[in-house]
Amino acid sequence: MNILRTIAGKTRRDRVRNKHIREECGIGDVFRFVRGRRRKWNEHVQRADETRLIRIARDQRPVGRRDPGRPIKRWKDSWVSTSIETP
Repeated sequence: MNILRTIAGKTRRDRVRNKHIREECGIGDVFRFVRGRRRKWNEHVQRADETRLIRIARDQRPVGRRDPGRPIKRWKDSWVSTSIETP
C-alpha cells in the first residue's frame, strides 16, 4: 500500500481508505485474488485421481500428537475459513 499511496499522491495523513486508493490505481484486492487461486487449485486437486500424491497430501490426516500450544494452520483450513466472501 505504501507504493500505491505514493503513486496516487496520498499520504497517511490524508486519511484516505486503502479501498479508495486501490480503486483509483486500478488494482484489485490481493486477498480476493489469493482466495480465488486457492479455490481453483482445490478444484484442480479434487478432479485428480485419489491415488495421486497431491490428492493424498491434501486429504491425509497427520498421525500422532501435535505439540502443546496453538495448532499449526493447515492449507485446507486456510481456504475453508476464507471461502465465504463478503461483497
